[in-house]
Amino acid sequence: MMRRLLPCLCLVLFCASASFAQNNDYPKWDFTAAFTLNNLATPPPTTRHNLFGFTAAVGGNFRKWAAVEGDITYTTKTIAGTRTSLFTYLIGPRFTKRITLGGGGGAGTRHNHPDPQGGADSDKKRLEPFVHALFGGGHLTGFGASTNGWAGKMGGGLDIVAGKHIAIRVGEIDYYRYHGHLPIGLPKQRLNNVAFTFGIRLF
Repeated sequence: MMRRLLPCLCLVLFCASASFAQNNDYPKWDFTAAFTLNNLATPPPTTRHNLFGFTAAVGGNFRKWAAVEGDITYTTKTIAGTRTSLFTYLIGPRFTKRITLGGGGGAGTRHNHPDPQGGADSDKKRLEPFVHALFGGGHLTGFGASTNGWAGKMGGGLDIVAGKHIAIRVGEIDYYRYHGHLPIGLPKQRLNNVAFTFGIRLF
């Protein structure tokens, strides 16, 4: 699984590094690397377990407030002696409110290029709450059969800009759905999960 993930991670890192050369009122590209806790609902009889892993995402911003986001998430844990994992690959819209506090700049201030000399602009606090709705596919292992299916994330979070090209994702919470396709006779895999994500965003 990790060998298949490496090309994806290399691609998103390349996109993130390319975005650093931009000089706009908002970044055209951004990259998120984060730790994810997935509160997984097992197939019937339903129990809940915390799986741990990572999220890597790339956003292409075509407006100051709107972007297309691609997301890969992998979480895993050993449950009752069996390695269980959920891998998803998703895409969809993301909407961000860029807020500048203090200094009189207002929400429309150019916020992603603070004064490197520590001037007045660097004293402003920048918050970026966002919501997104992502849909795609996934792969689940560990419940009698490995399955492919469709998946989705719907939720949002808050980034705090901490530097010229970095923001801290202080929290993100998503309804994280997976629906696996199983042979007849096996329990249905309509899993209603909740994902908690914390990390950094580069732009």
